[in-house]
Amino acid sequence: MKYILLLFITFGSIFIYSQEKFSVEPYFNPKLTVQERDSLNQRIKQYSTIIASDSLNVMAYIERGCTYIKLGMHHKAYNDFSKVIIIDSTHAIAYYNRAISRSKFSYNYDACSDLYKAYLLGLNEAHTLYLQHCSYYRQQIENKK
Repeated sequence: MKYILLLFITFGSIFIYSQEKFSVEPYFNPKLTVQERDSLNQRIKQYSTIIASDSLNVMAYIERGCTYIKLGMHHKAYNDFSKVIIIDSTHAIAYYNRAISRSKFSYNYDACSDLYKAYLLGLNEAHTLYLQHCSYYRQQIENKK
């Protein structure tokens, strides 16, 4: 019994130590070098500082979201673009970028709806993607009132 407890303590502490040092971030966009990743993370810290001092700064959210996309962290980018849309529901770039973040998972109804909204707000690039990828949802989105 004493040996089992000793093994558990030894391997348990190794497991805890390895969890503290492990980061999944390199797997989101493995093409980035360590220097590029560090640079992008530094930019995220800068934008986060700006957001902390001015929580309504939509450009800081947009830039941080775009930086998250470069890192391959689309779930965090999605959150930043959603925050911009809450602040300014007429921000076409936020809808477009949120659609791009959503589309990394699939071109589902929500991603297509965001592309269509970005197009209606004047972003023609969104319409091109919408026509290419959203034929399944077009009728449903366009007839929505």
